[in-house]
Amino acid sequence: MDAQSAQAIELIRSRMPIRELVGRYVALKPSGKGTWKGLCPFHQEKTPSFQVNEAKGLCYCFGCKSGGDIFAFLQKIEGIEFHEALERLAQETGVELPQYKGRSSGRKEALQILELTQAYFRSHLAGEALQYLQERGLTPASIEQFGLGYAPKSRDGLIKYLQNHGISLQEGLEAGVLMEREGRYFDRFRNRVTFPIQDPLGRIVAFTARALEKDDNPKYLNSPETALFKKSQLLYGYPEARAAIRERGRAVVVEGLFDVIALHQLGFAETVAVLGSSLSNEQAHLLKRAGATELYLAFDSDEAGRKATLQSLNLEIARGFVVYAVLLEGGKDPGDLLLVADGKDRFEAALDAALSEVEYRFEAASAGLDLKRPEHKQKVLEALKPRLISSEPFDQVVEKLKAKVIGALELSPRALEDYLARARTSSGRSGSPARPDRTQGIGLGRPDLTEKRLLRELDVIALLYSVPEEEFLQWALYVEDHTWPPEGSLLAEFMQAARSEQGKNRILKHFEQRGEGARLIDVLMKSPSFERQNLEVHLNVALARVREVYYEMRLDKLKTQLKSVTELDEIRALTKEIQEVLQAIEAERRVYKR
Repeated sequence: MDAQSAQAIELIRSRMPIRELVGRYVALKPSGKGTWKGLCPFHQEKTPSFQVNEAKGLCYCFGCKSGGDIFAFLQKIEGIEFHEALERLAQETGVELPQYKGRSSGRKEALQILELTQAYFRSHLAGEALQYLQERGLTPASIEQFGLGYAPKSRDGLIKYLQNHGISLQEGLEAGVLMEREGRYFDRFRNRVTFPIQDPLGRIVAFTARALEKDDNPKYLNSPETALFKKSQLLYGYPEARAAIRERGRAVVVEGLFDVIALHQLGFAETVAVLGSSLSNEQAHLLKRAGATELYLAFDSDEAGRKATLQSLNLEIARGFVVYAVLLEGGKDPGDLLLVADGKDRFEAALDAALSEVEYRFEAASAGLDLKRPEHKQKVLEALKPRLISSEPFDQVVEKLKAKVIGALELSPRALEDYLARARTSSGRSGSPARPDRTQGIGLGRPDLTEKRLLRELDVIALLYSVPEEEFLQWALYVEDHTWPPEGSLLAEFMQAARSEQGKNRILKHFEQRGEGARLIDVLMKSPSFERQNLEVHLNVALARVREVYYEMRLDKLKTQLKSVTELDEIRALTKEIQEVLQAIEAERRVYKR
């Protein structure tokens, strides 16, 4: 991270107090000097354990261990990435980010063109287009909430509108709202109902438009993919659904845009739609960041819908959710439920009756087969084999699926395990890369010393985190020069991240992935405040304590080696080194005890 970016981040921090930002989502009450408490927004609780520390610019839940600075909080509460949180807070605080300074931003211009296009479409929603939406059962409130509009039949209506606002033909083309053929430009969308597609920040990045005439193909026309718009990375209705997903802990995933609007109107505000044939990894990550733990896949009941459901279930990230398949009675689409009196009750019943992943997989694999016939049993096993072979040590879906297979196909547990063993062997011979064994741990000395080292390294990192962004790398290198952290240690990994100039704002995210993010925040929140000019004193004490435990781990290793040697010279050399290490330990203790 360059100096200009670091300065911009510090300026944003100074202009956006963490108490103000968190207070928009959490009811805070005073809890001591400069600290505030409230109910955690990331998990259900009755007693407040979520704390905001204004002086440190941090928030943290001592219950679920979620927290961070203003950027981390906004990322988690809104389900967005760091750069998106940075852009939003920069815009709100009036801070100009370096990448936009002194030059025009093409990204920003495209967003402005799309906003102008949306205004044009909205202003023309009347007559036949409005009547069509009303006939589908949509209320004025739903039409307004989702920003539905109408693209007139004219080939150049939008062109003229954009030109009146200073937008060139080329800019309209690059934004995806105009088309060009043999040097002639024309509106991309004509005589269609328009649906704006938003990114996680709620900015319009594309459009989908539904034809009003039966012979106008395709029925749904999308904007082309651009730098702003990647179908696999976005979910329709996500900004509108995010709060409900977080509150209810689940997401309903459908195929159609009308399905989303209809289910929101019926009260299922946690509904989103894929913008492709099935759920993608990126879309699943969005739902995970929004706080979903359960996914209800309500795709169409036809062959394409079943295929989309299975493709979604097969995603690696899908194993982090409890997944259900929703089947509507009579093969109806969710969007049709607005036209029946008991539509809400019907969908609620469909959710209650949703098939678990195990039941859905087995039904899909066995559809149309006679499970008494050996060759049909073989077909079921072949269809389920990819999911039955798992390297996860405690994969509940696999265990339940095995039980289902054993019972339904009348197999013995030993027969099934033998079949899967042969399948694994065959897979290994085919050259498929083996998945890492996640059950293996890596030890670094005695467990008590390893934990002691971790805690002391966290103390050092907490002190580094308190320095201004522009001084962060300088002090990080100071720590490295005075500790020489061993390979594989938390502090060594921290130094590698610091040298890559990620900035301290990304450090927490880095260690969340390692599994130490919550512990670092815990140390940060509990560490006492001190005057800025005393940083070096506090840091030198913390460094002495870290070096002490490094020497203790070295001593532990030397003592182990001493037990296994018999040569007199080796014994003398090890004994001498042990004495030197003991002296070094005592010297470090004098530093922090004086």
